[in-house]
Amino acid sequence: MLDEIEETMISVLQENIEGVPKENIGRRKPDLNIAENLPAISIVNVEFKIEEVGIGRSFTTKNNEVEERFSGDGKRVKYVLSRKPLKPTLVVEHPPGERKLENADYFVNYESGSITFQVPPEEGSNNILVRYLVPAEIKSVKLIMKYHINVWDKDELRVNKITFNIIETLLKREEELNLKSIAIRPTKGFNIPADEMPKGVYGKTIECLLETYLQVEIPFPRIEKVRIEQNND
Repeated sequence: MLDEIEETMISVLQENIEGVPKENIGRRKPDLNIAENLPAISIVNVEFKIEEVGIGRSFTTKNNEVEERFSGDGKRVKYVLSRKPLKPTLVVEHPPGERKLENADYFVNYESGSITFQVPPEEGSNNILVRYLVPAEIKSVKLIMKYHINVWDKDELRVNKITFNIIETLLKREEELNLKSIAIRPTKGFNIPADEMPKGVYGKTIECLLETYLQVEIPFPRIEKVRIEQNND
């Protein structure tokens, strides 16, 4: 996930920052002693934390479509699905492309997750196609990450210009980044200490906070039965 976020940020900077070769914009700090490496921009994740969404983690549910294929042998009529389907089954085709009708050509046991055909499917490799829905749970947490966007060059004025160009770009492309579930805002900046660079090279750092959401999909079984017992006392 971090790779995708950083690739998006790098792409935005490569497309919008003038005066910096695209190959000089990336994750790694360049060798500042090589003239061809300047000017340069690097993006570094320096810290991140995880926050729960709302009261406790965020839980939502969705229905996922599953596709399975079986091979008929001309004799067997019962096929067991890998997951228990929700009603109704979406599609059963044999051969693929020829749709069958539930309760006419086949029956579904939603408790056991099996399909029984009226007539044994013909022999063939993967010639039975079944598509059905299964429930899943989505868990999500918010990631808050601190990034340093570093700028280096031998021309101090150009370092300043590139730095402010980066800030302007992040503000202008804010909506585009939001559509990719990335919210980023510059929070402060500072000069890179001279003892961390070769003589004659200048550098600045833009500190940014980036927020996004990490979502994990967890399949879970259907509720089979709900039993209510009456207390006669």
